[in-house]
Amino acid sequence: GPDGAGHYVKMVHNGIEYGDMQLICEAYDLLQNVLGVTTEELHEIFTEWNKGELDSYLIEITRDIFAKYDPETGKPMVDVILDS
Repeated sequence: GPDGAGHYVKMVHNGIEYGDMQLICEAYDLLQNVLGVTTEELHEIFTEWNKGELDSYLIEITRDIFAKYDPETGKPMVDVILDS
C-alpha cells in the first residue's frame, strides 16, 4: 500500500486492542466489586468465556493471571499487586 499504510493499520489495531482491554477491566471490576465474585470464580468465568465467542489471547492471558498466587502470602496475585 501507500506510504504509512502499515502504520495506520497498526494504529487501528492498537486502538481496538486497547478497547478490548478496557472492556476486560470493566468486566473484572463489575464481577469482583459489584457481584463479589472471588478470584477463583473469575478464573472459572474467564475459562468459560475463552471457550466461546470471546475466545481470544487477551481473555486467555487474563484467565491465566487469575491462577497466579503470591508465594509469600498465598493470596491471588491480582489481590496483592497495588495499583497506585
